[in-house]
Amino acid sequence: MSGTAGLPAAFGRYRPLEELGTGAMGKVYLAIDPLIDRRVAVKVIHAHGLSEEDRAAFLERFRTEVRAAALCAHPAIVGVYDFADDGPMPYIVMEYVPGQTLTALMRRPPAERAAAVPGLVVSMIDVLSGLHAAHAAGVVHRDIKPSNIMITPQGAVKITDFGIARLATSSLTLVGDMIGTPGYMAPEQALGQTVDNRTDLFATAAILFEMLHGRPPFSAATMAETLLRLTGPVPADLGPMAGTMMGDVLARGLAKDPASRFASAAEFAEALDRALAQEGNPPIDATRVLSPAMRGSTSAFPRFPSTAGFRGGTSMTAAPVAFALPAGAQARAIEAMAFLVGPIAKVLVQKAMTKATSAQDFVDLLCGHVAAGEAAGLRRKLLALF
Repeated sequence: MSGTAGLPAAFGRYRPLEELGTGAMGKVYLAIDPLIDRRVAVKVIHAHGLSEEDRAAFLERFRTEVRAAALCAHPAIVGVYDFADDGPMPYIVMEYVPGQTLTALMRRPPAERAAAVPGLVVSMIDVLSGLHAAHAAGVVHRDIKPSNIMITPQGAVKITDFGIARLATSSLTLVGDMIGTPGYMAPEQALGQTVDNRTDLFATAAILFEMLHGRPPFSAATMAETLLRLTGPVPADLGPMAGTMMGDVLARGLAKDPASRFASAAEFAEALDRALAQEGNPPIDATRVLSPAMRGSTSAFPRFPSTAGFRGGTSMTAAPVAFALPAGAQARAIEAMAFLVGPIAKVLVQKAMTKATSAQDFVDLLCGHVAAGEAAGLRRKLLALF
């Protein structure tokens, strides 16, 4: 039975409002949870017409996504609220995230894209923060790519689609399977070998490369040639970024040998933050790095939301620190954050200092990186520093 304008009548108690998109597995709807008047996204799998074997495989991917998201509670990861698989259209109820994917943002007209590049690069620190939480929970995403990263109108990052994630306790995908997206997958993934957290870090570096060069690092005219470049011995061509701090970050992130990559998302984030902060040599000059077809004047376009108060912007020059803490207070803030988020705490504290204009701003920014149940205790600790 269909509802208004051809929409399904309901998914359990959830009432669809509009269709948001269609994918290989089904559709995603904007819906309302009438019990708490909350907007949600409902991802529906079209399981009718599938063989029993295919239906079982699709349902297992759905269950994997639910388990993975439940383990990875973090502000940079889309939350999952509910799940049902006992009807003709199994569905997942997720956090509704307004905004655009990185894919859409990177396909803007040339001038707009060039203006957005500094903020997009900065947003990758938040992606790494979310991946750090996932990896700490034993979850490897395995399909990090621009279409699986959302940016809200306020500049917040949300990682989506854990449907092919590898859980530490799961045997859904065995060694020998190739699952992922060729433009961003790591060599070991393309070869069907064992994957770990460094597989996600390779994909993150591939997205960074695309932001700065206008194409994925090993892209070619055909999938076969892309895979050949990816699994061959020749490293990514860094072009004008070779020998720069940002180039070094890309080279290490895209190393063919996992042992030569960053060991963790936190280490990657710290290296990226240092490259962004390189004094007197801003690493993100999009008008120089992008290919001629992608270049354009940036002066007429606003700064990408997540760069507000940070570094860069359309002038791509270093912004002064707006808020500072004494060294001792910084150390205690890092210690309080590290208890909840691990080694990436130092990067998050430094980033908050560049964006905050007051103690309250500083505390609010840091509390935004932890789960709701942890925020109150963290807020008390941080406010005690002032």
